[in-house]
Amino acid sequence: MTRTPNLCPSIALLLLLFLAAPPAASRATNEPPPRLLDLTYTYNVDAPTMPSLRAFNMSTIVKGIQEEGYWLEMNEFCSAEHSGTHVDAPVHFSRTSWPVNDIPLDRLWRVPGVVIDVSEAVATSIDKNYAIPVSDLEAWESQHGAIPDGAVVFLRTGWGAKSHNLDEYSGVDQHGTFNFPGLSKEAGTWLATYGDRNGLSKGVVGVGIDTSSVDVGSSTNYEAHTSMYSHNVYGIENVANLDQLPTTNFLVTVMPMKIGGGSGGPSRIIAELYDESPNSASHDL
Repeated sequence: MTRTPNLCPSIALLLLLFLAAPPAASRATNEPPPRLLDLTYTYNVDAPTMPSLRAFNMSTIVKGIQEEGYWLEMNEFCSAEHSGTHVDAPVHFSRTSWPVNDIPLDRLWRVPGVVIDVSEAVATSIDKNYAIPVSDLEAWESQHGAIPDGAVVFLRTGWGAKSHNLDEYSGVDQHGTFNFPGLSKEAGTWLATYGDRNGLSKGVVGVGIDTSSVDVGSSTNYEAHTSMYSHNVYGIENVANLDQLPTTNFLVTVMPMKIGGGSGGPSRIIAELYDESPNSASHDL
């Protein structure tokens, strides 16, 4: 005869609760899955890249049916770290900060995202180099509440609409100067120190923008870069589809190429949308 183990009441209760609980997958079945939105431009010769950098180039090594009868296709590519949709590692403008391979995964994988829309201010600005002031960030916070801890902040300038014309996108003028909107030094500092001011463990972990740089195009000292990257806040430049994101209530995963000691790298950016809006159709870029 099999004897029943003499379990103490507390252990027996825990066992009953465990057996009665449905598996995690079934508990989540009542929640609709998020819609995934790609925030990445396709890496090809049309990928937005600063004219001063090496553009993406891919060449064929082999493509076709082999003698043994199987299909084989292989390519090789060459590109600057900072071409197309890419991550700026903090070391890009801060000697002692993280290279791209050292950015902690909990600052890249499924982190909260918010969108600060300054496109109207950019559109009405006489100066193409609209430097986003702290007041724009504070106005957003007053309307939408605090930025979640560990969040990526996306700055929507509306400049992404120019991405199919790289000269217009870079705003290059007759003097070879670039002209497009970005962050002011003060706004960069405001974002980088957000966690410290509000008693958060991480604060803002990354800042993305729909232009080629977190600084304005005409910048020569890159103060927005240095003000953020010295605090190990990373940048994401040439972000696509920001007009398709809600203001809040989404998660984002940032997947830069893991280049050892890299100052940045091409990156796939994926948003998980939980609150659909009427204009949420994805674009194929």
